Amino acid sequence: MVVLLILAILLAIAIPSFLGTSRSANGRVAQANSNTALLASQTQFYTSGLQFQPTSTMTSSLGAMQKNLAFQAGASSNHSQVSVYVAPNLNSIIMAVQSNSTKDCWYTIMNGAPEPPTAGTPYRTLPSPVLATGTFFGEAKAPARGAVPTCSASAVLSATPGSVAYQRGRFPSL
Repeated sequence: MVVLLILAILLAIAIPSFLGTSRSANGRVAQANSNTALLASQTQFYTSGLQFQPTSTMTSSLGAMQKNLAFQAGASSNHSQVSVYVAPNLNSIIMAVQSNSTKDCWYTIMNGAPEPPTAGTPYRTLPSPVLATGTFFGEAKAPARGAVPTCSASAVLSATPGSVAYQRGRFPSL
């Protein structure tokens, strides 16, 4: 009887730890796939004369380079699908990957040149630091309850201010 009680206590401690670890691991897989997609897009950027290709061409080119990921203009619903949006001026790309378990959305933004925050441009809703030249990473956490928001590269352009945490150079901490 004492042995069963001890086993029950150990299981009560171990199961939540295991679930937390697997959630974190799924987030890391989504981040790793985002980084792979970023490297492929950087290759395209530099081989195309320092500009990206239009979204439809870019998804095909990236898919040919990285066969283990599905690049698409539509939303990502798992960590092996990468949603892609290329700015109309071909200077910037946004990619989004959704984590399988938490349904958090991980964004990668690469700006080959500063993006204008003016009205009428797709980038008008992003915080000003993210408009600078460089690579930025973001995370939109899924709500604990309710509908999971769409994890789409273009959705970040209309996200509620403050709903996506951005950081330059690496992903925000899990």
